[in-house]
Amino acid sequence: MKKFIPLLLCSSFLASSAVLAGEANMNKAPIDTVFAQGEINPYGKFFTGTSYLTMLSENDAVFNAPIGNVTFEPKTRTNWHKHSGGQILLVLSGEGRYQERGKSVQIIKKGDVVRIPPDVEHWHGGGIDTWMTHISVETNVPNNKSTWLEPVSDEDFMSEPK
Repeated sequence: MKKFIPLLLCSSFLASSAVLAGEANMNKAPIDTVFAQGEINPYGKFFTGTSYLTMLSENDAVFNAPIGNVTFEPKTRTNWHKHSGGQILLVLSGEGRYQERGKSVQIIKKGDVVRIPPDVEHWHGGGIDTWMTHISVETNVPNNKSTWLEPVSDEDFMSEPK
């Protein structure tokens, strides 16, 4: 029995380490911003790939200003979607992509401000090989509703910016 105790302890340690690693399943962005990267995005069903979210200001009756810090791994992007009240993206670090329906992909970089008018279908995310972090500001709240649409195809994501 004494021979099996170290083996049992070792396998127990390895199993608990694997569980912890699986729970986290998070990568640390190689880019740094003033805000924490956050946990895996709970809205992940509306994304292709892995993104992370830290809410900086929850929507409430006092401020009516949901503001989130979103970090995208490479090739991660939102589904096509629109906001009835519009949206503003403030790119904090890295390089990503943004596209409005019917227009060419745009490369967005640290310092860029993307103003998305109400009801414009669009998507945004990381770059082909780059991480990207932006602040998402929902505008014209409390009447701003998000409508999530279909996933962005690999062809749309990989298309050449013009």
